[in-house]
Amino acid sequence: MEIPRYIDTIPKSDKIYRLGWRIISMFFFRPFSLPFFNGWRIFLLKMFGAKIGNNCNIYASAYIPSPRNLVMGIHSTLGPHVQLHFGETIIGNKVTVSQRTYLCSATHKIDSINLPFLPGKIVVKDFVWIAAEAFIMTNSTIGEGAIIGARAVIVNDVEPWTVMAGNPATVIKKRVIN
Repeated sequence: MEIPRYIDTIPKSDKIYRLGWRIISMFFFRPFSLPFFNGWRIFLLKMFGAKIGNNCNIYASAYIPSPRNLVMGIHSTLGPHVQLHFGETIIGNKVTVSQRTYLCSATHKIDSINLPFLPGKIVVKDFVWIAAEAFIMTNSTIGEGAIIGARAVIVNDVEPWTVMAGNPATVIKKRVIN
């Protein structure tokens, strides 16, 4: 079998944009890790196209490869070492994404030998907590008020006000607010 030539589906303009952000991030985002510089980090992300609401908190160690694909509501947090991907990530209001969580908003087309890149979308509704080291797969919606347990693997949509845990994640119980 002859090995086919790889076909790159990512536009050159996107690669140049991401390279520019990576350079700026390396020198002007990541080094400014004290909480005092949170406003500066958000300013830089907005300069590169992110839409971020008031009173958000984004740690300097968060990996955001394409700020223009990030939308955050108010009072939300991306914790230490959170990793986003190249697809669109929409985060609602009062959301906490805990440390070392991976929101994988893109994938590859597996029915092609070239595995071309497929950008996707992750939507996290309001009042969600995604605990440490969880993995959220592309094209998933996390319903309002849901809790995703530590190290859970989410590959489908999550119903509102449920607690999910495990690999693959299953419903543990309904979340009830007193």
